[in-house]
Amino acid sequence: MAIRGEGRRPVREREIEQARMRDSYAARYERWTAPLRARPGAVQWLRRANETLKWLFYGAYGLLLVFAVWQSPGKAAALLIVTALGFAAVSIARARLDAPRPRTACGLDPLVEREGAGRSFPSRHVFSAFAIASSWLSVSVPVAAVLAVCAGVLGWCRVLGGVHFPRDVIAGALAGIATGLVACGLALGM
Repeated sequence: MAIRGEGRRPVREREIEQARMRDSYAARYERWTAPLRARPGAVQWLRRANETLKWLFYGAYGLLLVFAVWQSPGKAAALLIVTALGFAAVSIARARLDAPRPRTACGLDPLVEREGAGRSFPSRHVFSAFAIASSWLSVSVPVAAVLAVCAGVLGWCRVLGGVHFPRDVIAGALAGIATGLVACGLALGM
Protein backbone atom coordinates (compact mmCIF):
# COMPACT_ATOMS: atom_id res chain seq x y z
CA MET A 1 0.00 0.00 0.00
CA ALA A 2 1.46 3.33 -1.06
CA ILE A 3 1.48 6.22 1.32
CA ARG A 4 -0.31 9.28 -0.03
CA GLY A 5 2.19 11.63 -1.65
CA GLU A 6 4.94 9.00 -1.63
CA GLY A 7 7.16 9.39 -4.68
CA ARG A 8 5.90 12.92 -5.19
CA ARG A 9 6.77 16.13 -3.49
CA PRO A 10 4.37 17.01 -0.71
CA VAL A 11 1.63 19.42 -1.69
CA ARG A 12 2.90 22.15 0.65
CA GLU A 13 6.41 21.98 -0.86
CA ARG A 14 4.98 22.39 -4.38
CA GLU A 15 2.87 25.35 -3.25
CA ILE A 16 5.92 27.04 -1.74
CA GLU A 17 7.92 26.51 -4.93
CA GLN A 18 5.08 27.88 -7.07
CA ALA A 19 4.87 30.95 -4.83
CA ARG A 20 8.64 31.48 -5.21
CA MET A 21 8.36 31.24 -9.00
CA ARG A 22 5.46 33.74 -9.02
CA ASP A 23 7.41 36.15 -6.83
CA SER A 24 10.52 35.69 -8.96
CA TYR A 25 8.62 36.44 -12.19
CA ALA A 26 6.89 39.43 -10.59
CA ALA A 27 10.28 40.82 -9.50
CA ARG A 28 11.75 40.31 -12.99
CA TYR A 29 8.72 41.95 -14.58
CA GLU A 30 9.09 44.97 -12.30
CA ARG A 31 12.77 45.28 -13.29
CA TRP A 32 11.90 44.99 -17.00
CA THR A 33 9.18 47.62 -16.79
CA ALA A 34 10.76 50.08 -14.33
CA PRO A 35 12.45 52.14 -17.10
CA LEU A 36 9.14 52.37 -18.98
CA ARG A 37 7.12 53.26 -15.89
CA ALA A 38 9.58 56.08 -15.19
CA ARG A 39 8.69 57.58 -18.59
CA PRO A 40 4.93 57.79 -19.25
CA GLY A 41 5.66 58.46 -22.93
CA ALA A 42 7.38 55.08 -23.15
CA VAL A 43 4.33 53.31 -21.73
CA GLN A 44 2.15 55.06 -24.33
CA TRP A 45 4.61 54.03 -27.04
CA LEU A 46 4.39 50.39 -25.92
CA ARG A 47 0.59 50.49 -25.96
CA ARG A 48 0.51 52.14 -29.39
CA ALA A 49 3.06 49.70 -30.79
CA ASN A 50 1.01 46.75 -29.49
CA GLU A 51 -2.19 48.09 -31.06
CA THR A 52 -0.57 49.23 -34.32
CA LEU A 53 1.14 45.88 -34.85
CA LYS A 54 -2.13 44.01 -34.31
CA TRP A 55 -3.75 46.13 -37.04
CA LEU A 56 -0.72 45.75 -39.30
CA PHE A 57 -1.22 41.98 -39.29
CA TYR A 58 -4.94 42.27 -40.04
CA GLY A 59 -4.04 44.31 -43.11
CA ALA A 60 -1.13 42.06 -44.06
CA TYR A 61 -3.38 39.00 -44.00
CA GLY A 62 -5.99 40.67 -46.20
CA LEU A 63 -3.33 41.81 -48.64
CA LEU A 64 -1.79 38.32 -48.67
CA LEU A 65 -5.12 36.81 -49.66
CA VAL A 66 -5.60 39.44 -52.40
CA PHE A 67 -2.17 38.64 -53.87
CA ALA A 68 -2.83 34.90 -53.57
CA VAL A 69 -6.23 35.14 -55.32
CA TRP A 70 -4.59 37.17 -58.08
CA GLN A 71 -1.97 34.44 -58.55
CA SER A 72 -4.26 31.42 -58.07
CA PRO A 73 -7.56 30.88 -56.24
CA GLY A 74 -6.22 27.51 -55.03
CA LYS A 75 -3.28 29.28 -53.40
CA ALA A 76 -5.64 31.63 -51.57
CA ALA A 77 -7.79 28.71 -50.44
CA ALA A 78 -4.76 26.86 -49.04
CA LEU A 79 -3.59 29.95 -47.14
CA LEU A 80 -7.06 30.67 -45.80
CA ILE A 81 -7.98 27.11 -44.79
CA VAL A 82 -4.68 26.18 -43.12
CA THR A 83 -4.41 29.41 -41.13
CA ALA A 84 -8.09 29.13 -40.10
CA LEU A 85 -7.56 25.56 -38.90
CA GLY A 86 -4.42 26.60 -37.00
CA PHE A 87 -6.30 29.51 -35.42
CA ALA A 88 -9.12 27.17 -34.38
CA ALA A 89 -6.65 24.65 -32.91
CA VAL A 90 -4.89 27.35 -30.89
CA SER A 91 -8.24 28.72 -29.69
CA ILE A 92 -9.36 25.26 -28.54
CA ALA A 93 -6.03 24.65 -26.77
CA ARG A 94 -6.30 28.01 -25.01
CA ALA A 95 -9.83 27.26 -23.83
CA ARG A 96 -8.90 23.80 -22.55
CA LEU A 97 -5.69 24.88 -20.84
CA ASP A 98 -7.17 28.14 -19.55
CA ALA A 99 -3.76 29.26 -18.31
CA PRO A 100 -3.83 32.35 -16.11
CA ARG A 101 -2.40 35.62 -17.31
CA PRO A 102 0.50 37.30 -15.48
CA ARG A 103 -1.85 39.79 -13.83
CA THR A 104 -3.83 36.97 -12.21
CA ALA A 105 -1.02 34.47 -11.62
CA CYS A 106 1.55 36.91 -10.23
CA GLY A 107 -0.49 39.93 -9.19
CA LEU A 108 1.21 42.15 -11.76
CA ASP A 109 0.15 45.64 -12.70
CA PRO A 110 0.31 45.29 -16.51
CA LEU A 111 1.27 48.13 -18.81
CA VAL A 112 -1.17 46.95 -21.49
CA GLU A 113 -4.73 46.38 -20.33
CA ARG A 114 -6.68 43.34 -21.43
CA GLU A 115 -10.16 42.14 -20.55
CA GLY A 116 -10.42 38.65 -19.13
CA ALA A 117 -8.21 36.62 -16.86
CA GLY A 118 -7.44 33.28 -18.50
CA ARG A 119 -6.66 31.75 -21.85
CA SER A 120 -3.12 33.01 -21.91
CA PHE A 121 -1.32 29.98 -23.37
CA PRO A 122 -0.46 30.11 -26.22
CA SER A 123 -0.66 33.73 -27.35
CA ARG A 124 -3.18 33.91 -30.17
CA HIS A 125 -2.02 37.35 -31.34
CA VAL A 126 1.56 36.11 -31.65
CA PHE A 127 0.38 32.87 -33.27
CA SER A 128 -1.53 34.85 -35.88
CA ALA A 129 1.34 37.26 -36.51
CA PHE A 130 3.88 34.49 -37.10
CA ALA A 131 1.41 32.42 -39.16
CA ILE A 132 0.77 35.43 -41.40
CA ALA A 133 4.47 36.29 -41.66
CA SER A 134 5.35 32.68 -42.57
CA SER A 135 2.49 32.47 -45.05
CA TRP A 136 3.87 35.53 -46.85
CA LEU A 137 6.82 33.35 -47.92
CA SER A 138 4.50 32.04 -50.65
CA VAL A 139 4.22 35.54 -52.14
CA SER A 140 7.23 37.64 -51.09
CA VAL A 141 10.27 36.66 -49.03
CA PRO A 142 11.23 40.30 -48.22
CA VAL A 143 7.72 41.08 -46.95
CA ALA A 144 7.74 37.83 -44.94
CA ALA A 145 11.06 38.85 -43.34
CA VAL A 146 9.79 42.31 -42.36
CA LEU A 147 6.59 40.80 -40.96
CA ALA A 148 8.59 38.21 -38.99
CA VAL A 149 10.51 41.04 -37.30
CA CYS A 150 7.22 42.83 -36.60
CA ALA A 151 5.79 39.60 -35.15
CA GLY A 152 8.79 39.35 -32.82
CA VAL A 153 8.25 42.95 -31.70
CA LEU A 154 4.56 42.20 -31.10
CA GLY A 155 5.56 39.24 -28.92
CA TRP A 156 7.94 41.47 -26.98
CA CYS A 157 5.15 44.05 -26.52
CA ARG A 158 2.80 41.34 -25.20
CA VAL A 159 5.35 40.17 -22.60
CA LEU A 160 6.54 43.64 -21.61
CA GLY A 161 2.93 44.80 -21.49
CA GLY A 162 2.18 42.08 -18.93
CA VAL A 163 -0.47 40.44 -21.13
CA HIS A 164 1.48 37.17 -21.57
CA PHE A 165 4.28 35.17 -20.02
CA PRO A 166 7.29 34.53 -22.29
CA ARG A 167 6.23 30.87 -22.62
CA ASP A 168 2.85 31.97 -24.05
CA VAL A 169 4.56 34.05 -26.72
CA ILE A 170 7.16 31.39 -27.58
CA ALA A 171 4.48 28.70 -27.93
CA GLY A 172 2.33 31.02 -30.05
CA ALA A 173 5.30 31.88 -32.26
CA LEU A 174 6.29 28.24 -32.81
CA ALA A 175 2.71 27.18 -33.58
CA GLY A 176 2.32 30.17 -35.91
CA ILE A 177 5.54 29.44 -37.78
CA ALA A 178 4.56 25.78 -38.21
CA THR A 179 1.08 26.72 -39.42
CA GLY A 180 2.39 29.38 -41.78
CA LEU A 181 4.99 27.05 -43.26
CA VAL A 182 2.37 24.35 -43.88
CA ALA A 183 0.09 26.95 -45.50
CA CYS A 184 3.00 28.26 -47.58
CA GLY A 185 4.01 24.78 -48.69
CA LEU A 186 0.49 23.93 -49.79
CA ALA A 187 0.04 27.31 -51.47
CA LEU A 188 3.26 26.93 -53.45
CA GLY A 189 2.07 23.52 -54.61
CA MET A 190 -1.06 25.06 -56.15
